[in-house]
Amino acid sequence: MTDFTKALPLNLVTGALGFVGLNLTRSLLLAGIDVIGLGKHGPKSPIPKRIGEFTQIENKDNQEGCVTFQGPSGKFNYWDINLEEAEPIAQLVANNHPQMIYHLAAQSSAGYSFEHPAETLASNVMGTVNLLEAVRALPAACHPVVLSVGSCEEYGPQEANAYPLTEETTLNPISPYAVSKVSQTMLCLQYVRAWDLPIITVRSFSHTGPGQDSRFVFPSFARQIALAEAGQGPAEILTGETSVIRDFLNVRDVVAAYRLLMKEGNPGEIYNVSSGQSVTIQQGLDILVGMAQCPISVRKDPGLMRPADTPMMVGDNSKLCKETGWHPEWDFATTLGSLLDEARKELS
Repeated sequence: MTDFTKALPLNLVTGALGFVGLNLTRSLLLAGIDVIGLGKHGPKSPIPKRIGEFTQIENKDNQEGCVTFQGPSGKFNYWDINLEEAEPIAQLVANNHPQMIYHLAAQSSAGYSFEHPAETLASNVMGTVNLLEAVRALPAACHPVVLSVGSCEEYGPQEANAYPLTEETTLNPISPYAVSKVSQTMLCLQYVRAWDLPIITVRSFSHTGPGQDSRFVFPSFARQIALAEAGQGPAEILTGETSVIRDFLNVRDVVAAYRLLMKEGNPGEIYNVSSGQSVTIQQGLDILVGMAQCPISVRKDPGLMRPADTPMMVGDNSKLCKETGWHPEWDFATTLGSLLDEARKELS
């Protein structure tokens, strides 16, 4: 049996090597906060030697399944743990008593969930159950504050007069991913009511920024433009449906919201993390094409269309702003420009 005993961490981040997780971990380290992270890996997706600003370093004290990452912001230990298995996470939480847990680990693609519904539900629902059971097993005085990250996809399609969506909007999930996130949110509320666990739940709206996987829409567009500029790809962007209306935040604003909610949010409450501003995918595409250094054409690809999609998704962030003092600092065009700059650097 692996011994997870380590020096007392202040924060545990699940999904720490994911897009938001890595940005959050960096932010916490820069603030002088100790962090341990975890994520699920396997033969096809081993723990990377380098990711973002972080590189694995030698640590002879590390046990099987644990590595240490170091970067300009600091270093943290990272465990290869599958949350779908109850014992490893229970042992890690019991032996380390984290004061705060940011629960970001998830199968996070709605499109992927249509082809892999069972995997999505196992990851997002059973993973959350096992984490919450690990927290519940601690003495009451040691219960960490948990931030559970849900999704705006829980709302699904709504009537035109429902926007911007509030936390009280009736849920209408239309993908297996959205269903899994509704279940995750409801589970967290149930654990607050039944066991008095200090859990804060968010419904995050769309977010992007440097470091996001190119399977997501704007990083994909930026990479296709950068390839065309470098002469390594066609001067054409393939798109899915571009008329859908979304609400985008820069990932750094999302991280700031999560950290503020840990301090100012109320357990048992749900908070939208959103910009409150609407933008179509086409508008974002036009901004990126306008930044291109060569002519770019656009063509819709039926293979990129979802079986079902929500035409509009814009959130009301007034509850978050009122209770925490948070407000977004990054504008949309600047965020898209940073994506294109990153894609160019990767090809240079």
